Amino acid sequence: MHKVMGIGMEGKEAIIAEIISKAERAAAGLISDAKAERDAALEKVRAEEARKREEALTDARSAAAEIASRAKTLSSLEARKTELAAKQRVLNAAFEEASKKILNMTDHIYREFIGGFIEKYADDGDSVIVAERDKKRLHAEWLKSLGDKCGKRLSLSEKTHGGNGGIILSGKTSDKNLTLETMFASLRDTALTNAAKRLFK
Repeated sequence: MHKVMGIGMEGKEAIIAEIISKAERAAAGLISDAKAERDAALEKVRAEEARKREEALTDARSAAAEIASRAKTLSSLEARKTELAAKQRVLNAAFEEASKKILNMTDHIYREFIGGFIEKYADDGDSVIVAERDKKRLHAEWLKSLGDKCGKRLSLSEKTHGGNGGIILSGKTSDKNLTLETMFASLRDTALTNAAKRLFK
């Protein structure tokens, strides 16, 4: 028969102490791992929050810069529009004054002025349409003399145009509008277009 040996008090205490020690070490390891996981999770959260803050700041700076740029562009655009409008007023006044000076020319000077357009632009066989106010000074005798001078057969139309001055050359296939209003409008448009190109380039 085998004998069953008992464990004394000291042996029991040693075993218990060892079990407790192992349990404490295991608990400490678990606590350490938990702390490490917690710290890692917190660090990840902090990093993500920092990234989002930086991203939000970058977006805010970008938005602010864009708003400032747009405001500057709009301000500059409005200034250029104002300048162009001022140029337009000056041009309108200048052309209006020029028109008055032409219309107030003496009959002789006015006929020379209109005659220059006829010599340059009229075709043989054209009919010349004058303004109602010019019927007396741009008469048939003057036109015949001018036609003989430049070697073109020209006739004075019985019709008149609605402008203040200048002429319309009515041809067989097309008409040439040389009224003061049309010529000045073309010159004004060209001047304004050039001014706008310089201002908005």
